[in-house]
Amino acid sequence: MKADILEKSIFELQFRIQKQVTEVRKTANSYFPVCPGCNTSLEREYQSYCDRCGQALSWRGFRRAKVEKNT
Repeated sequence: MKADILEKSIFELQFRIQKQVTEVRKTANSYFPVCPGCNTSLEREYQSYCDRCGQALSWRGFRRAKVEKNT
């Protein structure tokens, strides 16, 4: 029982550790950054957290992000 609670706590705390945004998704005429936690497009650049999964985001090095074409 205690092990399950500990595992759940560790999983929840991982979202507080910032992950770098390293990908950008290109659509017909727009570019959207991609959340490194849930792999969905973010609506805005430079937000502190993903509005879908809650992952803390770091924008360091974002200018060198890999561009992926949306199919």
